Amino acid sequence: MSVQSLVLGGITLSIFLTVLTQGMQATVDSLRSLFARPAQLVRAMLVMFVLGPAIAVLVCKLFSLHPALIVAIVTLSVSPVGSAFTQAMLPLVTREGSSRAHGLFFASAVLSIVLTPLAVEGVQWSVGKSDVHIQPMAVAQVVAGSVLLPLALGLALGRAWPGGRRWIPALEKLASVLLLVCAVAIIAGAWSAMGSVMRYGTVTALVVMVVLGLASGHWLAGRDEDRRTVLACATVSRHPGVAVAVASLTDQPLAPVGVLLAVLVSELASAPYKAWRKKRLTTVAGPSLHGTTEPRH
Repeated sequence: MSVQSLVLGGITLSIFLTVLTQGMQATVDSLRSLFARPAQLVRAMLVMFVLGPAIAVLVCKLFSLHPALIVAIVTLSVSPVGSAFTQAMLPLVTREGSSRAHGLFFASAVLSIVLTPLAVEGVQWSVGKSDVHIQPMAVAQVVAGSVLLPLALGLALGRAWPGGRRWIPALEKLASVLLLVCAVAIIAGAWSAMGSVMRYGTVTALVVMVVLGLASGHWLAGRDEDRRTVLACATVSRHPGVAVAVASLTDQPLAPVGVLLAVLVSELASAPYKAWRKKRLTTVAGPSLHGTTEPRH
């Protein structure tokens, strides 16, 4: 078995475990929060799986990027929300907003089996298959095996075996360690070629994509502040493991490295927005930060 196969297997297992734990922690309220509001769900999915990839295509056309980075940007833009997203939202939104974040995570995971392959096809049509060539059905298989299956299994385990939730912290730690080890292995294996991926304007392109993603999610979420925060962050917080797995299906061996670079820049570029939303929540909600929600307009 090659090192590449071991790394991909580790990434797949990491995704499986993280999504499994999310399913085990699911509550009825979080599952109902978005599906009970179909108009908001449709708006969120359009922003994430139509506008998000469209922004990625725009950035790819405006900047002279390495082919591997183009693949990385595309695969991230069509991936479901990352499994760490719900935890990251806790200090930024009220308790009701946290429930919405969980709902959006589950909605993107379930619907990604259809929306991700469709988004891939649309992006390939826009960018050109010479730059991005991914089989939509192969993408669907990745999503089904690494997202839908563990999510369904986690939901079943959480209800049939509530005591099993005590294993969640250990499973989350194992998944994080696996992903970190695989990321280090990817970077180490491609270290000598990193310079070719980092062309002039690469970081600027990634920052522009993050800023446009945050802005579109924020302003198109409506007037509710929690929804604005959740959708803005979801638009730029995609699952790196899924993106790496999909990128590995292409003919660009450096694409997984591009994914990791894009994720790192995304985290840094979105930090000011998250700090602003956290400060606003603390100022407005005060002592009732996670007890009651602020008045809605």
